[in-house]
Amino acid sequence: MLDDVYQSFEDVDGNFLEQFQTNGFNARYFELYLFAYFSRSGFIVKRPKPNPDFLVSRGGILVAVEATTANPSKEGVLAEAGKKISNLQGIELLEYEQHELPIRFGGPLSSKLERRYWELEHCRGLPFVVAIEAFHDEQSLMMSDGGLIRYLYGTEETVTWAQGGQFRVETKAIKEHTVGDKTIPSGFFSQPEAQHISAVLFTNSGSNAKFSRMGYQHGVGCDVISMTRIGYCFNPRSDVMDPTFFLYNLDGPPLVESWGQGLVVLHNPNALKPLPKDFFLDSLESHFEEGALRSYPSRWHPLSSQTLTSYLGEGKVKELMARFRPIQCVVAAISQEQFRGFCGGYTAPASLEENGWLIDETVSFAGLVLRDKTDNDWGYAVLGRDTQFCFMAITKSRGFDTRYQARIQLQNKIAELLSHPQRIFPKP
Repeated sequence: MLDDVYQSFEDVDGNFLEQFQTNGFNARYFELYLFAYFSRSGFIVKRPKPNPDFLVSRGGILVAVEATTANPSKEGVLAEAGKKISNLQGIELLEYEQHELPIRFGGPLSSKLERRYWELEHCRGLPFVVAIEAFHDEQSLMMSDGGLIRYLYGTEETVTWAQGGQFRVETKAIKEHTVGDKTIPSGFFSQPEAQHISAVLFTNSGSNAKFSRMGYQHGVGCDVISMTRIGYCFNPRSDVMDPTFFLYNLDGPPLVESWGQGLVVLHNPNALKPLPKDFFLDSLESHFEEGALRSYPSRWHPLSSQTLTSYLGEGKVKELMARFRPIQCVVAAISQEQFRGFCGGYTAPASLEENGWLIDETVSFAGLVLRDKTDNDWGYAVLGRDTQFCFMAITKSRGFDTRYQARIQLQNKIAELLSHPQRIFPKP
């Protein structure tokens, strides 16, 4: 798939292959992904000069796009005091997203701001967009846009539940981000020169996994390879706060994947040249409106995912395929009212506060995110059907430091139960 895209790629710098094969691999990979998206999604792509990377047009609108990446730090505070994502959990992971990730994004974005590409003759008067992807850590592609959003807008959102299962979102300002003795101001879009940046285009999908899945959709390797995708996607409902867990096999996918699936457009509310809405096809667009961030997906939007590839060779023959049942699993958040409708009168013990409700698409299992009012830690309960087909708690877990941990483990547990055929459970 990489070779196929590269056939029509114009190397205006003259060093693409050299950097792709040496110390510029991630940056060049991202550049090739962006070209695949633009050239195969109906855009007219021009590369008249080495900078910026692309001039793309659609519907008579011309936009300049410059690509950059967050890379590993070889020196300085981040090299010395930076954390490895695989070693983090709970509060540490939240702090990483609140501070280190914004600083990781801040460096390359500020660098592009200093270059003042919008003053170039072929960019004057055009909306200017910076595209960015994080490659600074082995697991950086598993992180969504949360840290970047904090840095760009200088805000973060907290959610509290009201009586009756309604939640309130509060937006508060962030002044700075700190790691060790390094502190940077928050609110990139509020910096004076940042008014020339129309939007930031983010993805964690410009990767080998993306090219592999797109190649599979093009019919490459389907006879000998099995591919399964697992992750979390955006839940567009306005009455829930949690993303949806998904799992599917690419031999029977629930949708056709596009090159733009996974792209996020973060609009600058202070831009001198605002980017037109819906310019970047198949993306999720975020706007800061009435003091809060609002997100609008054009279609199904993955927040993060992993793709598992297995080589089966001659074992994947037509006879096997004829018996193969594609795997698919979805565990999504629902409202408290819907939960009560599915699960009847089940309520959590008085010492526990219900803080989220989930169910799988087959309505086999339901789940509750729970906060212990006494210890102020987090847990969950999974509900299954008893012999009378009424929901009851079949497994519980407690002692998590954060709600995020409890919710992730709850969705994973329901997915694990769905992989086994048992759907009815006797009362203890």
